[in-house]
Amino acid sequence: MNRLKKILKSFYFTLLESIFKYGVINQRDKGVINFIDVGSIGRLPSPWYQNARAIKNILKFEPQDPAAVKKNEIVIDKVVWKENTTRPFYIYRGNDSHGASLFEQNFEYVDRNFEELKRKGPRKLSSTWHKRSTLIKTIDAECVSLDEVLEELDLSFSFDFCKIDAQGAEYEILLGASKYLKEHCIGLQLELFNIPLYKGIKLFDEVEKLMESYGFFLYKKLPFHGSFNSQNDCIFLRREVSEEKKDVLKAIKEVYN
Repeated sequence: MNRLKKILKSFYFTLLESIFKYGVINQRDKGVINFIDVGSIGRLPSPWYQNARAIKNILKFEPQDPAAVKKNEIVIDKVVWKENTTRPFYIYRGNDSHGASLFEQNFEYVDRNFEELKRKGPRKLSSTWHKRSTLIKTIDAECVSLDEVLEELDLSFSFDFCKIDAQGAEYEILLGASKYLKEHCIGLQLELFNIPLYKGIKLFDEVEKLMESYGFFLYKKLPFHGSFNSQNDCIFLRREVSEEKKDVLKAIKEVYN
């Protein structure tokens, strides 16, 4: 049954891509947004999957995918962190072994508060959290900072938007991207936690303060999702944008509206 579901799901997305060109970046060379995707395993997240045509170039970071350079696309098979180093990378069962983080699952917190937590969010996710959080293996991952990668790439264009889905490592990744955030970035989509589902992670309030120090404000907070309604996708936009980038800002807002 699970195999049949995967086949039908794959067929569904293939149909969307062939009919509506969902997931196809820079369609007819009309893309205007240069996009960074940290934690890019699988397809682009919503609403970017449906609006991939607005993306001109994309830089992806995903340690579980092979490195590649294609037209309008660069894939880097490294973990993004606040500095260049090597850290334990925890791979959890998740869905199809796609769960991974630089932080350990916080079983102590979940077990201590489970009676309250299980009432929040989809019941299926609550009942399967412990199973999905089973550690499969730990690997030593090569980590890089976003600022250093961008400096090494030395591309002829800058990146306007950054999506980060790093299972709790957003704060540290942002620390290693201060130059990029201050000089080039216009908007971000961050998946931020409101409970410590992983040990030692920074929660929403702390990340919001950091973003304000970089000159960004919270534009939109999307609905709760995940186990126990533990997180939200949060959209941050730069407070002041140069005249030449106002069309890009408008395009970003259109995607979210």
